[in-house]
Amino acid sequence: MPFTDESLLAAEREESPRWKFVAGTRYREMPRVFALQLLAVAARLDPGRKLDGITLADRLAAKLHPLLGGPPPDAEGHTREPEAQGGIGGWTHAAAAWILVLAKETPEVWAQLSAAEQQRADLIMRALAVAGHFTMGDGNDCHVLLDGESAHHKSWNINITEGYVDVMAAAGRWFGGAQLDAFFAGFDFEPFVAELRSAGLLNIVRCWTHRPEIVELLMHGGRHRLPPPKTPLAMGGVEGVARGVRRPFTFQGLPATDAWGLHCVWGFRQFAKAVRTRIIVQGDIHTHLLQRETAAEVSPWEGRNGMCTEFETTDWFGVRSCLSYAYEGVMIHVGTAAALRALGLWRDDAAGHELERRMAVGMADLWFKAREGYRGWAHGKEFCQGLDELRQDGADHIFALWSGLFAGPEAS
Repeated sequence: MPFTDESLLAAEREESPRWKFVAGTRYREMPRVFALQLLAVAARLDPGRKLDGITLADRLAAKLHPLLGGPPPDAEGHTREPEAQGGIGGWTHAAAAWILVLAKETPEVWAQLSAAEQQRADLIMRALAVAGHFTMGDGNDCHVLLDGESAHHKSWNINITEGYVDVMAAAGRWFGGAQLDAFFAGFDFEPFVAELRSAGLLNIVRCWTHRPEIVELLMHGGRHRLPPPKTPLAMGGVEGVARGVRRPFTFQGLPATDAWGLHCVWGFRQFAKAVRTRIIVQGDIHTHLLQRETAAEVSPWEGRNGMCTEFETTDWFGVRSCLSYAYEGVMIHVGTAAALRALGLWRDDAAGHELERRMAVGMADLWFKAREGYRGWAHGKEFCQGLDELRQDGADHIFALWSGLFAGPEAS
Protein backbone atom coordinates (compact mmCIF):
# COMPACT_ATOMS: atom_id res chain seq x y z
CA MET A 1 0.00 0.00 0.00
CA PRO A 2 1.55 3.32 -1.03
CA PHE A 3 0.58 5.44 1.99
CA THR A 4 1.92 5.14 5.51
CA ASP A 5 -0.36 4.59 8.48
CA GLU A 6 1.00 7.85 9.88
CA SER A 7 -0.09 9.92 6.86
CA LEU A 8 -3.53 8.30 6.76
CA LEU A 9 -4.12 8.72 10.49
CA ALA A 10 -3.11 12.38 10.15
CA ALA A 11 -5.74 12.72 7.43
CA GLU A 12 -8.30 10.90 9.56
CA ARG A 13 -7.77 13.34 12.44
CA GLU A 14 -9.03 16.21 10.27
CA GLU A 15 -12.74 16.91 10.56
CA SER A 16 -15.02 16.43 7.58
CA PRO A 17 -14.84 19.62 5.47
CA ARG A 18 -17.60 22.08 4.76
CA TRP A 19 -18.08 24.95 2.37
CA LYS A 20 -20.07 28.18 2.57
CA PHE A 21 -21.38 30.72 0.11
CA VAL A 22 -19.89 34.17 0.71
CA ALA A 23 -20.54 36.57 -2.17
CA GLY A 24 -17.44 37.91 -3.87
CA THR A 25 -15.05 35.42 -2.25
CA ARG A 26 -14.53 31.76 -1.44
CA TYR A 27 -14.71 29.97 1.92
CA ARG A 28 -12.30 27.03 2.08
CA GLU A 29 -11.16 24.47 4.64
CA MET A 30 -8.18 23.28 2.65
CA PRO A 31 -6.44 20.88 5.09
CA ARG A 32 -9.73 19.09 5.71
CA VAL A 33 -10.53 18.86 2.00
CA PHE A 34 -7.12 17.47 1.03
CA ALA A 35 -7.16 15.08 3.99
CA LEU A 36 -10.47 13.69 2.73
CA GLN A 37 -9.03 13.44 -0.76
CA LEU A 38 -6.11 11.39 0.56
CA LEU A 39 -8.51 9.05 2.38
CA ALA A 40 -10.66 8.71 -0.76
CA VAL A 41 -7.68 7.75 -2.92
CA ALA A 42 -6.40 5.30 -0.30
CA ALA A 43 -9.85 3.75 0.14
CA ARG A 44 -10.22 3.28 -3.62
CA LEU A 45 -6.88 1.45 -3.75
CA ASP A 46 -7.41 -0.74 -0.66
CA PRO A 47 -10.88 -0.33 0.91
CA GLY A 48 -10.36 -3.17 3.38
CA ARG A 49 -7.12 -1.85 4.86
CA LYS A 50 -7.53 -1.19 8.56
CA LEU A 51 -6.28 1.68 10.68
CA ASP A 52 -6.75 1.01 14.39
CA GLY A 53 -9.23 -1.72 13.49
CA ILE A 54 -11.43 0.38 11.18
CA THR A 55 -11.34 -0.07 7.40
CA LEU A 56 -10.53 2.80 5.07
CA ALA A 57 -13.93 2.31 3.44
CA ASP A 58 -15.68 2.77 6.78
CA ARG A 59 -13.57 5.81 7.63
CA LEU A 60 -14.30 7.49 4.31
CA ALA A 61 -18.03 6.79 4.50
CA ALA A 62 -18.14 8.27 8.00
CA LYS A 63 -16.52 11.46 6.69
CA LEU A 64 -19.00 11.71 3.81
CA HIS A 65 -22.16 11.46 5.92
CA PRO A 66 -21.87 15.06 7.27
CA LEU A 67 -21.29 16.38 3.73
CA LEU A 68 -24.09 14.45 2.03
CA GLY A 69 -26.53 13.81 4.86
CA GLY A 70 -28.55 17.00 4.38
CA PRO A 71 -28.03 18.71 7.75
CA PRO A 72 -30.01 21.93 8.24
CA PRO A 73 -28.34 25.25 7.46
CA ASP A 74 -26.45 27.04 10.19
CA ALA A 75 -27.52 30.37 11.68
CA GLU A 76 -26.07 32.24 8.66
CA GLY A 77 -27.84 30.04 6.12
CA HIS A 78 -24.81 27.95 5.13
CA THR A 79 -25.09 24.25 4.39
CA ARG A 80 -22.02 22.06 3.75
CA GLU A 81 -21.61 21.43 0.01
CA PRO A 82 -19.32 23.30 -2.44
CA GLU A 83 -21.17 26.39 -3.61
CA ALA A 84 -20.33 25.74 -7.30
CA GLN A 85 -19.11 29.22 -8.24
CA GLY A 86 -16.67 28.00 -10.89
CA GLY A 87 -13.22 29.40 -11.60
CA ILE A 88 -10.98 29.87 -8.59
CA GLY A 89 -13.44 27.90 -6.49
CA GLY A 90 -11.67 24.94 -8.08
CA TRP A 91 -8.99 25.24 -5.39
CA THR A 92 -11.12 22.82 -3.38
CA HIS A 93 -14.04 21.97 -5.66
CA ALA A 94 -11.88 19.78 -7.92
CA ALA A 95 -10.93 17.74 -4.87
CA ALA A 96 -14.59 17.51 -3.86
CA ALA A 97 -15.57 16.23 -7.31
CA TRP A 98 -12.87 13.56 -7.35
CA ILE A 99 -13.71 12.52 -3.78
CA LEU A 100 -17.27 11.82 -4.89
CA VAL A 101 -16.11 9.93 -7.99
CA LEU A 102 -13.72 7.80 -5.92
CA ALA A 103 -16.44 7.08 -3.37
CA LYS A 104 -18.91 6.06 -6.09
CA GLU A 105 -16.35 3.74 -7.68
CA THR A 106 -15.52 2.08 -4.35
CA PRO A 107 -18.49 -0.24 -3.70
CA GLU A 108 -17.53 -0.72 -0.05
CA VAL A 109 -18.02 3.05 0.43
CA TRP A 110 -20.92 3.77 -1.92
CA ALA A 111 -23.07 1.03 -0.39
CA GLN A 112 -22.83 2.75 3.00
CA LEU A 113 -24.45 5.93 1.67
CA SER A 114 -28.22 6.22 1.76
CA ALA A 115 -30.26 6.77 -1.39
CA ALA A 116 -30.75 10.40 -0.35
CA GLU A 117 -27.00 10.86 0.14
CA GLN A 118 -26.27 9.33 -3.25
CA GLN A 119 -28.83 11.66 -4.82
CA ARG A 120 -27.23 14.69 -3.18
CA ALA A 121 -23.85 13.58 -4.50
CA ASP A 122 -25.34 13.41 -8.00
CA LEU A 123 -26.90 16.86 -7.67
CA ILE A 124 -23.61 18.32 -6.43
CA MET A 125 -21.79 16.82 -9.42
CA ARG A 126 -24.40 18.28 -11.79
CA ALA A 127 -24.04 21.72 -10.22
CA LEU A 128 -20.25 21.58 -10.33
CA ALA A 129 -20.47 20.60 -14.00
CA VAL A 130 -22.68 23.61 -14.78
CA ALA A 131 -20.19 25.90 -13.05
CA GLY A 132 -17.28 24.33 -14.91
CA HIS A 133 -19.03 24.65 -18.26
CA PHE A 134 -19.90 28.31 -17.67
CA THR A 135 -16.49 29.43 -16.41
CA MET A 136 -14.09 27.22 -18.42
CA GLY A 137 -16.00 25.85 -21.43
CA ASP A 138 -15.21 26.83 -25.01
CA GLY A 139 -17.56 29.60 -26.08
CA ASN A 140 -18.17 30.94 -22.57
CA ASP A 141 -16.03 34.01 -21.83
CA CYS A 142 -18.09 36.02 -19.40
CA HIS A 143 -15.33 37.24 -17.04
CA VAL A 144 -17.49 36.41 -14.01
CA LEU A 145 -18.22 33.52 -11.65
CA LEU A 146 -21.70 32.29 -10.81
CA ASP A 147 -22.03 34.60 -7.83
CA GLY A 148 -22.37 37.30 -10.50
CA GLU A 149 -19.66 39.54 -9.08
CA SER A 150 -16.29 37.74 -8.82
CA ALA A 151 -13.97 38.49 -11.76
CA HIS A 152 -12.60 35.59 -13.78
CA HIS A 153 -10.97 34.69 -17.06
CA LYS A 154 -9.83 31.42 -18.63
CA SER A 155 -6.45 32.88 -19.57
CA TRP A 156 -5.40 33.58 -15.98
CA ASN A 157 -2.76 31.68 -14.04
CA ILE A 158 -3.02 27.97 -13.32
CA ASN A 159 -4.22 28.16 -9.72
CA ILE A 160 -7.30 30.06 -10.93
CA THR A 161 -8.12 28.04 -14.02
CA GLU A 162 -7.15 24.37 -13.72
CA GLY A 163 -9.51 23.44 -10.89
CA TYR A 164 -12.77 23.60 -12.78
CA VAL A 165 -11.40 21.84 -15.84
CA ASP A 166 -10.48 19.03 -13.44
CA VAL A 167 -14.06 19.22 -12.14
CA MET A 168 -15.25 18.64 -15.70
CA ALA A 169 -12.98 15.60 -16.07
CA ALA A 170 -14.50 14.22 -12.88
CA ALA A 171 -17.99 14.95 -14.23
CA GLY A 172 -17.14 13.14 -17.44
CA ARG A 173 -16.17 10.11 -15.38
CA TRP A 174 -19.29 10.37 -13.20
CA PHE A 175 -21.89 10.75 -15.94
CA GLY A 176 -20.27 9.58 -19.15
CA GLY A 177 -20.33 11.70 -22.27
CA ALA A 178 -23.85 10.98 -23.50
CA GLN A 179 -25.51 11.54 -20.13
CA LEU A 180 -23.54 14.71 -19.46
CA ASP A 181 -24.37 16.14 -22.89
CA ALA A 182 -28.04 15.28 -22.37
CA PHE A 183 -28.05 17.00 -18.99
CA PHE A 184 -26.59 20.17 -20.49
CA ALA A 185 -28.96 20.10 -23.48
CA GLY A 186 -31.98 19.84 -21.20
CA PHE A 187 -30.73 22.13 -18.45
CA ASP A 188 -33.51 24.28 -17.02
CA PHE A 189 -32.45 26.69 -14.31
CA GLU A 190 -35.60 27.01 -12.22
CA PRO A 191 -36.49 23.30 -11.91
CA PHE A 192 -32.87 22.41 -11.20
CA VAL A 193 -32.55 25.07 -8.49
CA ALA A 194 -35.80 23.74 -7.03
CA GLU A 195 -34.20 20.27 -6.85
CA LEU A 196 -31.17 21.72 -5.11
CA ARG A 197 -33.35 23.58 -2.65
CA SER A 198 -35.43 20.48 -1.91
CA ALA A 199 -32.25 18.49 -1.24
CA GLY A 200 -31.00 21.15 1.19
CA LEU A 201 -28.06 22.20 -1.01
CA LEU A 202 -28.52 25.84 -0.17
CA ASN A 203 -24.93 27.01 -0.68
CA ILE A 204 -25.40 26.40 -4.41
CA VAL A 205 -28.88 27.92 -4.44
CA ARG A 206 -27.71 31.09 -2.68
CA CYS A 207 -24.72 31.43 -5.00
CA TRP A 208 -26.63 31.01 -8.25
CA THR A 209 -29.51 33.25 -7.22
CA HIS A 210 -27.34 36.01 -5.75
CA ARG A 211 -27.51 38.02 -9.00
CA PRO A 212 -30.60 37.86 -11.26
CA GLU A 213 -28.66 37.95 -14.54
CA ILE A 214 -27.09 34.52 -13.93
CA VAL A 215 -30.19 32.57 -14.95
CA GLU A 216 -30.27 34.14 -18.42
CA LEU A 217 -26.52 33.73 -18.93
CA LEU A 218 -26.68 30.04 -18.05
CA MET A 219 -29.79 29.31 -20.07
CA HIS A 220 -29.28 31.39 -23.19
CA GLY A 221 -25.94 33.17 -22.93
CA GLY A 222 -25.47 36.85 -23.62
CA ARG A 223 -23.23 39.73 -22.66
CA HIS A 224 -22.15 40.68 -19.17
CA ARG A 225 -20.21 43.67 -17.88
CA LEU A 226 -18.35 43.66 -14.59
CA PRO A 227 -18.97 46.64 -12.30
CA PRO A 228 -16.41 49.47 -12.50
CA PRO A 229 -13.14 48.74 -10.64
CA LYS A 230 -12.97 49.78 -7.00
CA THR A 231 -9.25 50.60 -7.17
CA PRO A 232 -6.99 51.68 -10.06
CA LEU A 233 -5.38 48.23 -10.36
CA ALA A 234 -8.52 46.16 -9.83
CA MET A 235 -10.37 44.50 -12.69
CA GLY A 236 -13.71 46.02 -13.54
CA GLY A 237 -15.89 47.28 -16.35
CA VAL A 238 -14.83 44.40 -18.61
CA GLU A 239 -17.46 43.02 -20.96
CA GLY A 240 -17.65 39.30 -21.64
CA VAL A 241 -19.92 37.05 -23.62
CA ALA A 242 -21.37 33.61 -22.92
CA ARG A 243 -23.14 31.03 -25.04
CA GLY A 244 -24.65 29.35 -21.99
CA VAL A 245 -24.48 25.73 -20.86
CA ARG A 246 -27.23 24.16 -23.00
CA ARG A 247 -24.64 22.75 -25.38
CA PRO A 248 -21.88 20.11 -25.16
CA PHE A 249 -18.84 21.02 -23.07
CA THR A 250 -15.35 21.19 -24.49
CA PHE A 251 -12.17 22.82 -23.25
CA GLN A 252 -9.69 23.65 -26.01
CA GLY A 253 -11.67 21.19 -28.11
CA LEU A 254 -11.41 18.33 -25.59
CA PRO A 255 -14.58 16.79 -24.09
CA ALA A 256 -15.07 16.12 -20.40
CA THR A 257 -14.67 12.39 -21.02
CA ASP A 258 -11.04 12.88 -22.11
CA ALA A 259 -9.72 13.06 -18.56
CA TRP A 260 -6.18 12.16 -19.62
CA GLY A 261 -6.06 14.70 -22.43
CA LEU A 262 -7.35 17.46 -20.15
CA HIS A 263 -4.85 16.48 -17.46
CA CYS A 264 -1.94 16.63 -19.89
CA VAL A 265 -2.92 20.15 -20.96
CA TRP A 266 -2.45 21.31 -17.38
CA GLY A 267 0.43 19.04 -16.43
CA PHE A 268 2.71 20.25 -19.19
CA ARG A 269 1.71 23.82 -18.41
CA GLN A 270 2.20 23.34 -14.67
CA PHE A 271 5.66 21.72 -14.77
CA ALA A 272 6.93 23.73 -17.72
CA LYS A 273 10.03 25.56 -16.51
CA ALA A 274 13.69 24.71 -16.05
CA VAL A 275 14.50 24.87 -12.34
CA ARG A 276 15.92 28.21 -11.24
CA THR A 277 16.43 29.53 -7.74
CA ARG A 278 17.40 33.12 -8.46
CA ILE A 279 14.80 34.94 -10.52
CA ILE A 280 15.60 38.57 -11.30
CA VAL A 281 12.72 40.80 -10.24
CA GLN A 282 14.20 44.20 -11.00
CA GLY A 283 17.77 45.45 -10.94
CA ASP A 284 19.57 43.74 -8.07
CA ILE A 285 16.35 42.41 -6.51
CA HIS A 286 16.08 38.63 -6.92
CA THR A 287 14.53 35.61 -5.29
CA HIS A 288 16.66 33.35 -3.09
CA LEU A 289 16.65 30.57 -0.51
CA LEU A 290 16.41 31.55 3.16
CA GLN A 291 18.73 28.67 4.19
CA ARG A 292 16.62 27.52 7.14
CA GLU A 293 17.96 23.95 6.95
CA THR A 294 21.18 24.03 4.91
CA ALA A 295 23.66 26.46 3.39
CA ALA A 296 22.38 25.71 -0.11
CA GLU A 297 22.18 28.64 -2.50
CA VAL A 298 20.40 26.83 -5.33
CA SER A 299 18.00 23.93 -5.71
CA PRO A 300 19.52 20.44 -6.10
CA TRP A 301 17.57 20.20 -9.36
CA GLU A 302 18.84 23.47 -10.82
CA GLY A 303 18.50 23.47 -14.60
CA ARG A 304 16.31 20.37 -14.86
CA ASN A 305 12.98 20.58 -16.61
CA GLY A 306 9.83 20.52 -14.47
CA MET A 307 9.84 23.56 -12.18
CA CYS A 308 6.40 24.88 -11.30
CA THR A 309 5.37 27.67 -13.66
CA GLU A 310 4.45 29.94 -10.74
CA PHE A 311 8.14 30.17 -9.82
CA GLU A 312 8.73 32.12 -13.05
CA THR A 313 5.68 33.99 -14.28
CA THR A 314 4.01 37.41 -14.06
CA ASP A 315 1.00 39.09 -12.50
CA TRP A 316 -0.54 42.54 -12.92
CA PHE A 317 2.34 44.07 -10.96
CA GLY A 318 5.24 42.45 -12.86
CA VAL A 319 7.43 39.43 -12.11
CA ARG A 320 6.00 36.72 -9.88
CA SER A 321 7.99 33.91 -8.28
CA CYS A 322 6.17 32.77 -5.17
CA LEU A 323 6.17 29.61 -3.05
CA SER A 324 2.51 29.78 -2.09
CA TYR A 325 1.34 30.42 -5.65
CA ALA A 326 3.39 27.44 -6.87
CA TYR A 327 1.78 25.28 -4.21
CA GLU A 328 -1.72 26.53 -5.02
CA GLY A 329 -1.36 25.19 -8.54
CA VAL A 330 0.25 21.93 -7.44
CA MET A 331 -2.40 21.17 -4.80
CA ILE A 332 -5.07 21.01 -7.50
CA HIS A 333 -2.99 19.15 -10.06
CA VAL A 334 -1.55 16.46 -7.79
CA GLY A 335 -4.95 15.65 -6.33
CA THR A 336 -6.31 15.04 -9.81
CA ALA A 337 -3.20 13.07 -10.81
CA ALA A 338 -3.67 10.83 -7.76
CA ALA A 339 -7.32 10.24 -8.64
CA LEU A 340 -6.40 9.32 -12.22
CA ARG A 341 -3.79 6.84 -11.01
CA ALA A 342 -6.16 5.32 -8.44
CA LEU A 343 -8.83 4.89 -11.12
CA GLY A 344 -6.42 3.36 -13.64
CA LEU A 345 -6.60 6.38 -15.95
CA TRP A 346 -2.93 7.41 -15.79
CA ARG A 347 -1.43 6.25 -19.08
CA ASP A 348 1.73 4.18 -19.30
CA ASP A 349 2.92 5.89 -22.46
CA ALA A 350 5.48 8.48 -23.50
CA ALA A 351 3.34 11.40 -22.32
CA GLY A 352 2.66 9.71 -18.98
CA HIS A 353 6.33 8.98 -18.41
CA GLU A 354 7.43 12.49 -19.35
CA LEU A 355 4.77 14.13 -17.21
CA GLU A 356 5.72 11.98 -14.21
CA ARG A 357 9.40 12.91 -14.71
CA ARG A 358 8.55 16.60 -14.80
CA MET A 359 6.26 16.29 -11.80
CA ALA A 360 9.04 14.56 -9.87
CA VAL A 361 11.42 17.45 -10.46
CA GLY A 362 8.78 20.11 -9.82
CA MET A 363 7.50 18.56 -6.61
CA ALA A 364 10.96 17.84 -5.23
CA ASP A 365 12.06 21.39 -6.05
CA LEU A 366 8.93 22.82 -4.40
CA TRP A 367 9.47 20.68 -1.28
CA PHE A 368 13.14 21.73 -1.07
CA LYS A 369 12.35 25.43 -1.42
CA ALA A 370 9.59 25.12 1.17
CA ARG A 371 11.91 23.47 3.70
CA GLU A 372 14.68 25.98 3.11
CA GLY A 373 12.31 28.93 2.99
CA TYR A 374 12.00 31.05 -0.13
CA ARG A 375 12.19 34.79 -0.59
CA GLY A 376 9.82 35.28 -3.49
CA TRP A 377 7.94 38.10 -5.16
CA ALA A 378 4.27 38.67 -6.03
CA HIS A 379 1.91 41.63 -6.31
CA GLY A 380 4.94 43.90 -6.53
CA LYS A 381 6.29 43.00 -3.07
CA GLU A 382 8.42 40.50 -1.19
CA PHE A 383 6.98 37.19 0.05
CA CYS A 384 9.17 35.23 2.50
CA GLN A 385 7.52 31.85 3.00
CA GLY A 386 8.29 28.28 4.00
CA LEU A 387 6.81 24.93 4.86
CA ASP A 388 4.76 26.25 7.77
CA GLU A 389 2.71 28.46 5.45
CA LEU A 390 2.06 25.59 3.06
CA ARG A 391 1.07 23.24 5.88
CA GLN A 392 -1.66 25.68 6.87
CA ASP A 393 -3.17 24.92 3.45
CA GLY A 394 -2.94 21.14 3.69
CA ALA A 395 0.47 20.55 2.09
CA ASP A 396 1.23 17.45 4.16
CA HIS A 397 -1.72 15.65 2.56
CA ILE A 398 -0.83 16.81 -0.96
CA PHE A 399 2.80 15.74 -0.64
CA ALA A 400 1.63 12.39 0.76
CA LEU A 401 -0.49 11.88 -2.38
CA TRP A 402 2.47 12.63 -4.61
CA SER A 403 5.14 10.64 -2.76
CA GLY A 404 2.81 7.68 -2.27
CA LEU A 405 1.81 7.26 -5.91
CA PHE A 406 4.51 8.81 -8.09
CA ALA A 407 8.24 8.38 -8.54
CA GLY A 408 10.74 10.86 -7.18
CA PRO A 409 13.29 12.59 -9.41
CA GLU A 410 15.91 10.51 -11.18
CA ALA A 411 19.53 10.84 -10.10
CA SER A 412 21.49 13.46 -12.01
